[in-house]
Amino acid sequence: MSWKDYKYLHVYAQHSHHHESFIVGNREALIELRALIDKALVNNTSMGDFFPSDEEGYQLYVGVVENEDMFNSLEMPYTEQFGERNNHNYFINLKQDKKAPYSPVILFPDEDKKEE
Repeated sequence: MSWKDYKYLHVYAQHSHHHESFIVGNREALIELRALIDKALVNNTSMGDFFPSDEEGYQLYVGVVENEDMFNSLEMPYTEQFGERNNHNYFINLKQDKKAPYSPVILFPDEDKKEE
């Protein structure tokens, strides 16, 4: 298979606040990402399949959040953790803490059903 047969996409999260993030991919992947964004703008969610350079496929979910409280309830996307508690700056999902940030997976409760 050739380079164009795969949708190669790397999504790099911020290491911590004020750090940069990157989305890098081949043309096919970026066109698919654009289509997923367009679909999410119509349907609130979308999902696509991509590959990092090691060809271990993964699913990328795109979601629209129009509610500020919901957006603020999501855990931060940083890859570095500081401290013992998630105060919306750090990545720990404390399920026993009702005020803890939640994984963005909560935005996609029906995504598996759509694929069936």
